[in-house]
This record gives sequence, C-alpha cells and structure tokens, in this order.
Amino acid sequence: MNVLQLVGASYKYYPNTAIELCVASYQDAASIAPCVSANTDLSVVWGPAECLSKITGVPYSLMYVAAKASTGEYFVVIRGTDFLSLATWLLQDFDVDASQPLCKLQGNPQAIPTSARVSQGTFNGMCDLLDLVDPTSGLSLVDFLRNAKPRNIYVTGHSLGGTLTPPMFAYLNAMLNNGNSVSNMALWSFAGLTPGGAGFNAYFNSIIPNNQGFLWRIQNSLDIAPLMWWSLSSVANLYLPKLAWSFVERDPITDLFNAAKKANIGYAQPQPGLVLPGTFDDSVIDDHLWAAQALHQHHSGTYKTLVNAKYR
Repeated sequence: MNVLQLVGASYKYYPNTAIELCVASYQDAASIAPCVSANTDLSVVWGPAECLSKITGVPYSLMYVAAKASTGEYFVVIRGTDFLSLATWLLQDFDVDASQPLCKLQGNPQAIPTSARVSQGTFNGMCDLLDLVDPTSGLSLVDFLRNAKPRNIYVTGHSLGGTLTPPMFAYLNAMLNNGNSVSNMALWSFAGLTPGGAGFNAYFNSIIPNNQGFLWRIQNSLDIAPLMWWSLSSVANLYLPKLAWSFVERDPITDLFNAAKKANIGYAQPQPGLVLPGTFDDSVIDDHLWAAQALHQHHSGTYKTLVNAKYR
C-alpha cells in the first residue's frame, strides 16, 4: 500500500502523533523515551542523540527515532531550538545570508541536484544532525534506517525542527530510495522557518507532488516563524491593530531579512501550508511584549492545542 493511502486511511492519528513526538523532544534526553511511551503507541528505537556545546554544555541539536513495531512505521523526530543555545540561534536559525547545495551533505547524495540550495544555517543544522550517533549502538541515522528497513518513514519537527524536516526528508529519500518519487515516506512540519530557495523547492516538489492528499506543513496563523524569510511585511503587520512591534524587534528582524536577500536564492516555503487559526493572547497587549506574543504563538504547546482541536 502506498504510504499516502495508508496515512489517509486514518489521517487524524498522524498529525496528533507527530506533534506529541515534537513536544516530547523538548524534554531532557533521559526523559524522552518514557514520555513517548506514556503519550503515544510508539517506542524510541534510536537515540535520543544530541550535540552539546563544549563551552556551556547546552544541547543545540537533538534527534530521535520512534517506531510502531506492529506496523513498521518509524518517525524521525527533530527537536527545535533550545532557547538557551546561542550556537543554535546564530549557526542554524539565523545564518541566512549564504546558501549551500544540499548534495554536499554527508554521503554526497547524487540524486539531489546542485540547484537544490538551502540556507547556510539549514545546512549547518543538517550537518549536526547527520553527525549524531545512537548512544547505544553507535549507528548513524542512515545506517540505522538501512538496517531496520522500515515499512514507512516519517519525518517531523517543530520550530528549527520544522525547518529541518523538509531537507531531512529529501536527504533520506535520496540516501535510502535513490531520490525516486516518494512512495513510503511522509512528513509533518510544525512552525518551520523557510529552509531554502526556489531550487530546493523545485527538487522537493519533484519527489513529493502537491497533490499528495494532505498539507504537511502546519502553521499557526499568528506565528511569525513560517513567514521568515519571505515576507517581512507580514511579520510587521501580524498583530496589528492590537499590538505593534517596537524597534527592539523591528531592527534585528529587518536586519535578518536583509541578510536573507544576500543569499539570492529566492527564499520561499516548500509547498502550501495548512494554516490553523490561532488565538491572540489578550494578556499580552503592551507594545514592549510583542516578542512575548510571538513566543507564545510559536510554542510547541500552542501547536499541540491547535492540532488536537483540528484533528479530534
């Protein structure tokens, strides 16, 4: 059975499970497996594996795989930004003024054309993830999946994890399926920023067509993250007339959008997104709390509430 037929047969299960796995990814590494077992019908089978800052000890990349043994379905879960990690903010989220071809990643996947370029930050984040190994087996993600031979592979993540979900999906398809049109993979991305440009999106659309049957890129209508790096005006106006940003937010965000223009790759989100109507937090109405509203709307807990309400 094609993966889209399988997913479509019981669709509500998948986005609800994916966001639950994303929420679990923000636990400390030792708590993730128990959290997954307690809140889903899956078990962690690889990882969690994480990169730790050599200076501060703060984790800046984390990934794990959870599986449902009875069906052979495996979820690759990428955690979002650790709020305390300066390395993540500077080297992954906001490194957008240059780009790299995805085919330069570990293993040099030949199926991915050189035109499929992502931001330098996305490329850095992918490199960090692909360097991770399971702490028990010592296997990389790709080696583990090759050995496990899952019936179906799903990729999911929130925030930075949502940004890295499409390139990870494309990379795994190239490494495991020779870049063929997707038949045994699917993805759910929550609150992801724009990972790359027109060339990446063209390649992505060639392996997972727009008529796949569901919108995998899920965003809160009040979250600024999915608007970056392609619509500064939308970010500026998102909370008007209730709440206007101040120079504290305007200046750095504008500088980041200007930096993104230097990459010259035509930043745009891959494929349309499912926009879930957010609820404005009326307790945050002071101009100086624009950032607090943005953080609330971007939070994984907010996304879980929206997804659970959509797919009851």
